Amino acid sequence: MRCAILAPTALAFAAACSSGQLREQAPPEMSPGTVTLRLLLPSTQTFCDQTIVCTSPQHIVISREPGTSSSEIPMVPMYYPPACAPLCGDANECFYNGCAPACQSPVGVAVTNVETTWDGLTYEWSSCRGGVTCYARRYVPPGRYFARMCVTPGTLSVTDGSGAPTCTATAAEQCVDVPFDLPGSGLIEVPLPS
Repeated sequence: MRCAILAPTALAFAAACSSGQLREQAPPEMSPGTVTLRLLLPSTQTFCDQTIVCTSPQHIVISREPGTSSSEIPMVPMYYPPACAPLCGDANECFYNGCAPACQSPVGVAVTNVETTWDGLTYEWSSCRGGVTCYARRYVPPGRYFARMCVTPGTLSVTDGSGAPTCTATAAEQCVDVPFDLPGSGLIEVPLPS
């Protein structure tokens, strides 16, 4: 299961790191448009996650190539740079988004909706003053991308006196891969294979 630390303050910083270290041609600085992806879950089955306050399960991962995890593109709002990681800023400076809150005990949550609208925003490694490695906010160019959408079948139950539900998996994680174009035309809905 993929997890990400949520740090909404990361959105407040602009990205203007030295592009010479990113790649030969820097990605665009404006969104190419949006696409909405939705995984259709069967009504005859239940799904859940075992999660904690400082992390959030990642149900949709976008990549440039199908089935290539090394080319995954972190998405916003579902994916942010790790808390405490430096962010690239204006004038080649680094900024630091606050550290994550203390993690709490795991708790089970039902998964009833898997959907995101993506505008091409991603975070890439770069560097800022003093050679410090930082996350740079960038937009990908228009084109063909691939989404892997996954959920875990499971049930929620309370197993101790805390009253907190626990997610118990009833089967292995189920995934579906779908190609799409950015910008997209309307909503892309994909059923979870039975």
